[in-house]
Amino acid sequence: MNENRAISRRGLLSGVGCVACLGAFGRLVMAAEAAATRPAVGPPRLSHGLLGRTKYPVTRVSFGAIRITDRSGVRVVKAAIDRGVNLIHTSASYAGGNSIRGVAELFKAPGGYRDKVFLCLKSYHPQREAEIDEMLSTLGTDHADAVLTELHEPSRERLDAIRRQQDALLKKGKIRHTGFVCHGRTIEVMKMVSVEARGYFDVALLAMAMGGGRPGRGGNRADARSQEFDKALKVLKAAGLGVLSMKSGAKEAVGQGKKVFEPHVKSLLEAGADSVLTSINSFQQVEMIAGLDLGSPMSEGERQAAAEFRERRRGACLMCGECRAACPRGLPVNDLMRVRLYLETYGWADHAAAEFAALGVAPEQWSACGDCRACSAVCPAGLAGAATVHAMAGRFA
Repeated sequence: MNENRAISRRGLLSGVGCVACLGAFGRLVMAAEAAATRPAVGPPRLSHGLLGRTKYPVTRVSFGAIRITDRSGVRVVKAAIDRGVNLIHTSASYAGGNSIRGVAELFKAPGGYRDKVFLCLKSYHPQREAEIDEMLSTLGTDHADAVLTELHEPSRERLDAIRRQQDALLKKGKIRHTGFVCHGRTIEVMKMVSVEARGYFDVALLAMAMGGGRPGRGGNRADARSQEFDKALKVLKAAGLGVLSMKSGAKEAVGQGKKVFEPHVKSLLEAGADSVLTSINSFQQVEMIAGLDLGSPMSEGERQAAAEFRERRRGACLMCGECRAACPRGLPVNDLMRVRLYLETYGWADHAAAEFAALGVAPEQWSACGDCRACSAVCPAGLAGAATVHAMAGRFA
């Protein structure tokens, strides 16, 4: 849609020639107007591709600002943008609000940093437009480039609420592109979107631990789910969806240096990601990312390195959501596995505690699951189970 930047509202409407066509053209008009107001973006200095139908030249690695907690973190974000990273993702809930305040501090600094990035905001409440207004006010900007609203279950009701939210935000110029985020029942959500909202969303932030046909992760069931994930993703990408990857292991890989991170990123790009979102914690990591060669095909050595890294993560959660669907008590088992990831893999105890508190899990839900094997029976990674549930709930309840 961005190739229509020079088209005015009057020009578009006069070309329609039929009042009955105005409704179908409404969203195209809004997108064209929005694109016309966005600052021009020069060619990125880092390896990049196009973010789906947005046509934005997104760098292959982007900045997840979930752990920006102080001014040192803000300086790392600044360094990453200075070196060419041109997409940033934040939300009001991250790091107790410090993340979005840190990004706001950067946007207010000299250098025009707001105009250098594609800004993604995570939304939790599609019924509350004030949620977006508050984030935009904090950031000192009148719009986000995309809002990514939580869609973790294949719920038509939730999907309709998100579309109403984002249509209203588009009309008011508060966002440039539509989007959703999913780290729940990802395959089922992608299938629903491809049928019920094909072509509607511009950007998705997806848990891609299943992506890329990953054999050896946990047996035949894991392999089958991986293949199912790849097929569902191809359908959405064929409709123009721009894909940001998260929760794939990139957080661990970036800390292990170029020899691990570069092959891992390439494997995700092959699987369908347009950019790999990750936390960047140091100036050393910024410099490493700036030196990556992500424009060339994977070599056999890189394939081997990526496979070895995946093998070391054999027991990691695939973010498939099957455990939650199987729980007879409706316990958000998949979210507890995500809490475990934050605590035990990332070492983010404060964030894990905040995420657990947000779940609102009642003690009677988890205390009675001692002998139940419903979730462990379906978990393709062999991770979910009563012991893991009790460990997380016992730690934070």
